[in-house]
Amino acid sequence: MKTLFKAIAVASLATATAAQAELSASVAVDSEYVFRGVTLDSDATTSATLEYAISGLTVGAWIADDEAGETDLYVSYGLNVGGVDLGISFTDYSYDSDGYGGQQEVAVSASVKGLGLSYVDGSDDNSDDSSSTTDADYNVITLDYTVGNVNVLVGQVDNDGVTSEEAYDYSYFELSGSLGQIAGLDASLTITGTFDESEAFDNQDSIVIGFSKAFDL
Repeated sequence: MKTLFKAIAVASLATATAAQAELSASVAVDSEYVFRGVTLDSDATTSATLEYAISGLTVGAWIADDEAGETDLYVSYGLNVGGVDLGISFTDYSYDSDGYGGQQEVAVSASVKGLGLSYVDGSDDNSDDSSSTTDADYNVITLDYTVGNVNVLVGQVDNDGVTSEEAYDYSYFELSGSLGQIAGLDASLTITGTFDESEAFDNQDSIVIGFSKAFDL
């Protein structure tokens, strides 16, 4: 799923030391599309990623066949300072379907000995069919711990809606891990959901099984 993929990508770029440029791609299939504890598409979702990385700098695109037609463009940079992996990234989310606004996020992260902390500052472009546009700001704080192939994450999403009725805050969790290779594909299992109810949705819990394949270009 996308959250697990991005966590792996941020960790890898933060620890990268080689100056050699690399172009890579990957394809993935997930049993459903869940992002930050919320189910965005309950059907199986196929996605593809293309990345170019050099000296800790990564530029990439993520495209999914979900019902919104999502495309993410991102750029990140990571380095190690005194044994602490630091990262910063910018992500632009866009959608093909009408009624979906776009988002832009700036994220900073730090991790040491498997313990990670990240902060996301985002802006949501809420466009409607009348072409009026209003922006809503939000932020996400996550704390996670990785041991072996297992990652445990808890996060808090705080939204500033256009009106007080539209604002919603919630907490979520993710327990994800690798299942190894199955038929030549990397398999993963993620248990995720929300802790508390909000004005936007009820509590959600999901079990997501994913299969992916990476390629060096």
